Amino acid sequence: MIGNASTRKMKSLMNTKRLQQSVLIIMIVIGAIIMAFPFIWMVLTSLKHSDEIYRLPVTILPDDFLNFENYVTVFERQPFLRFFLNSFIVASSSTMVTLFFSSLAGYAFAKFEFPGKEVLFFVFILAALMIPFEIIVIPLYLLFNRLGLVNTYLGIMGPAMLSAFGIFIMRQFIVSIPNDYLDAARIDGLSEFQIFLRIIIPLSVPALATLGTIKFIWTWNEFLWPLVMVTSEKMRTVTLGLSTYTGMWHTDYTIITAAAFLSVIPMLIIYLFLQNFVIEGMTMTGVKG
Repeated sequence: MIGNASTRKMKSLMNTKRLQQSVLIIMIVIGAIIMAFPFIWMVLTSLKHSDEIYRLPVTILPDDFLNFENYVTVFERQPFLRFFLNSFIVASSSTMVTLFFSSLAGYAFAKFEFPGKEVLFFVFILAALMIPFEIIVIPLYLLFNRLGLVNTYLGIMGPAMLSAFGIFIMRQFIVSIPNDYLDAARIDGLSEFQIFLRIIIPLSVPALATLGTIKFIWTWNEFLWPLVMVTSEKMRTVTLGLSTYTGMWHTDYTIITAAAFLSVIPMLIIYLFLQNFVIEGMTMTGVKG
């Protein structure tokens, strides 16, 4: 009798656990569909003819899934490849410079003792994270204008090359690297810069991948600073280029959605290749996405 009661109790607990897991999976699937729906809607709209998006009742699926006319129009109407190349140069260069200087500064904050270290980190670095970029746009523009960097790649990527967020992330990760590795390298005669290149950088790959992915996406999507710095069509980035597809009296949203979809492809590719490193890096640095 006792054995049967224990078995029934065990089965009841297992059924309850399975029910909870089923409810959790259903909620995750519903949440994923809600989160992905705007992106799916954008892709489907890019395949529609212009008259379909005004049709009532609203249709979700396009009449022709092989209608790529809007994508052809994107390249015919504006120099989209040029916009794409500009964004790639700005985002990739800014990301590489940010990774180098952020990891170097993070190494200094994490492993060296110097006067004012804590004040410098908590006041300047954390304060820089809290100041909205819009506040410093005008002083920065005046500075870059005096330096003759308006309408140049260096001017567009300038503010993005140094990142307080990047220093914060790298410092949080490098702190967890055991000092024994560094002491052993010093005994072997390595300089501090050699230790940085041969030990810190290889061990920080997850944090670097996380920071690189976030930085590339931020810079790729940046609109305000390129809008201020760029005055010629040939220097426009993708985000500025998208605004050229809108008209004063009429806007063809099928073409804009096609251009928008093309603009997010690099970010999707980067995230798909680096997602494992990003998840690992966020876990080890204590950053919750």
